[in-house]
Amino acid sequence: MNSRTSRTSLTIQLLGPVTLVRNGIPIPIRGQRQRRFLASLALKPGQVTTKEAIIEDSWDGEPPLTVSGQLQTSAWMIRTALADAGLTRDALASHTLGYELRVPADRIDVFVFRDAVRHVRELHARGQYKSASESLDGALGMWRGAALTDVTSSRLRMKGDALDRERTAAAELRALIDVGLGHYGEAISQLSELVDHDPLREDLYAGLMKAYYGEGRQADAIRVFHRAKEILREQIGINPGSRLRELMQAILQQDEQLLRATGIPLSGDRVR
Repeated sequence: MNSRTSRTSLTIQLLGPVTLVRNGIPIPIRGQRQRRFLASLALKPGQVTTKEAIIEDSWDGEPPLTVSGQLQTSAWMIRTALADAGLTRDALASHTLGYELRVPADRIDVFVFRDAVRHVRELHARGQYKSASESLDGALGMWRGAALTDVTSSRLRMKGDALDRERTAAAELRALIDVGLGHYGEAISQLSELVDHDPLREDLYAGLMKAYYGEGRQADAIRVFHRAKEILREQIGINPGSRLRELMQAILQQDEQLLRATGIPLSGDRVR
């Protein structure tokens, strides 16, 4: 999969309402039962999803007496919808034990997003911040709201929540890339919000310290360290780890070599 995959090449969107797409035009899935059925299969393309698993996803383990007939009806309706999206009806295959969605993963937005984020992490690790920023903007732009937002079963909602956490992780990466680009104000805003939401994450504190220092606010960077130290001790009884302590020392000593090693571009550094 390619992070530059065009939206017009997508067939199934799960990062928002469950939708089929043809030539960039959304084709809504009619009926809650059909959306649940398609979502259950689209999260595992190319694999047989058992009827039991689909029933768990669709009815939270409390299926109606007519469940077999309803599964068959949903399969027929999904095949029709897939045909409307430009696929053949055998894109949904029936098996003795269940059903298989025969759609390439690079036609489903979840997997395109994950592939793009993996690529962005590689670019970030190599210090190619500009390319990482552009690629991540494209990946985050695929989201149209909370994942599986129009699916109501509690089991699928849990899967949607897990996907939303992947989006949050990408937002964290966005802030770290902004530090690398020298966009410290944007990074401070994003990381402050993320720290408030998840106050036990040392990597978020480290990113916020870098952003403050990069903007010339050394005192604020030091205050972030002491805030992290206080919260970690009070809530889980530990001290900040070696990475955070080393960053604190580098900031106190204004050690440019160590600060560069931690990912803070200093005056004269070239941001790629």
